[in-house]
Amino acid sequence: MNRLGVQVPECLTLPVPYDAAWMRWYLEAHAVPGVERYDADGYTRTVLLTGGPALVSLRLGDDVGVGLRLTQQTDRAEAIATVRRLLDLDSDGRAADLALGADPALAVTVAQAPGVRVPGVVDGWELLLRTMVGQQISLAAVRTHLGRLVVSLGRAVGDPAEGWRLMPTAEAVAEHGAEVLTGPGRRVAAVVGAAAAVAGEDLVLEPDSDPVALRRSLIALPGIGPWTADYVVMRLCRDPDVLLSSDLVARQGAAVLGVDLAASARWSPHRSVATMHLWRAALAAR
Repeated sequence: MNRLGVQVPECLTLPVPYDAAWMRWYLEAHAVPGVERYDADGYTRTVLLTGGPALVSLRLGDDVGVGLRLTQQTDRAEAIATVRRLLDLDSDGRAADLALGADPALAVTVAQAPGVRVPGVVDGWELLLRTMVGQQISLAAVRTHLGRLVVSLGRAVGDPAEGWRLMPTAEAVAEHGAEVLTGPGRRVAAVVGAAAAVAGEDLVLEPDSDPVALRRSLIALPGIGPWTADYVVMRLCRDPDVLLSSDLVARQGAAVLGVDLAASARWSPHRSVATMHLWRAALAAR
């Protein structure tokens, strides 16, 4: 268990345009108990940095208020880089808006939500774990399953009374995941198998991974299909041109907007942001 230092305040400037409401919704809807919390004070989560665990608190408004509680103060720059990656603060939202807004089918949703971003990631293994556990179940069920993993296999951080833990490592899930995970046996075996591949470095999940090679490596693993591979590549590698055309919510959004997903080439190279707009349209229509 690590003792965390006092909170160090920071402030980051949001790029223009930036749809903070979309990012707030995404972070809140996917928050895993023990690792993440979204409340009146904003979004807080644990991260593992070079010098040890840390707590990162974010408040998204006209800018980004950041609070850092670090094991080592030398991790400050790494923590800020992690925040920037998670919130996608360094991509060109204006270019995506101009290109997608020129399409009559997307013009209204782009005008309503300029600066929609693709949420980034804190850790590649965490993204793959969350994605595989979440296949074909509700967000609430995903949080329940992952919360159980966190309690059983996640490393405690800071004051025990606060209840913070890290997301379980690939090594921990490979060794004990089958004892904790519930659901279809094939899915449990697939998650444990992917954890073993990451733990053994047969699968490397880094932001600078080649998207094509990573997608191929992911699909080669049992239980990982094209949707999972595309989703991981889109968020981890920051691939701007991934359309999740088989995604149920994206298809619902396409129906709401009257879009033919087979004719998505005109959105290239901004199809990842287009997918976010499809999701947003589907959720807004519910």
